[in-house]
Amino acid sequence: MENPKLTKQDEDISAPEFTHEETQDDTKHGNWPEVLGVVLTAVLVWLMFAFTG
Repeated sequence: MENPKLTKQDEDISAPEFTHEETQDDTKHGNWPEVLGVVLTAVLVWLMFAFTG
């Protein structure tokens, strides 16, 4: 049940192979996941300070 493609680390992959895999994934979400994460983290920190004093 060992898949060498899944266990291969980024350091073991050559640069052209890594670039090919990244373009093959075709996940173009933009920056909204990072922005949403920062906003939700800020809200969580604010809630902690607002209710715990």
